[in-house]
Amino acid sequence: MRDYYKRHPQLDIVAASAALATAERTIVNHPESAPRFEDFERVREYHIRGTHFALLYVATADQILIIDVRDTCGQRSVDRLRKFLADQATLFSEK
Repeated sequence: MRDYYKRHPQLDIVAASAALATAERTIVNHPESAPRFEDFERVREYHIRGTHFALLYVATADQILIIDVRDTCGQRSVDRLRKFLADQATLFSEK
């Protein structure tokens, strides 16, 4: 996200940073408020107001795991999410 704003200096990085901070606070205070992402039951997508970005995350009992900052104009996040879930399944199956 930072690189995107560096490449497009006409955009307001201060406003985007404030919107990101608001999104983070909202997710911490209301983790179930965002809609589910695609067909993933536990993954949520919170759109960062005023930007083309969204946070993909999973809420556990004691933490929020940010999976990706998704450029909503593209679809690379689906592949990233599938890799993350496969890595988590491997990690938990080894314990």
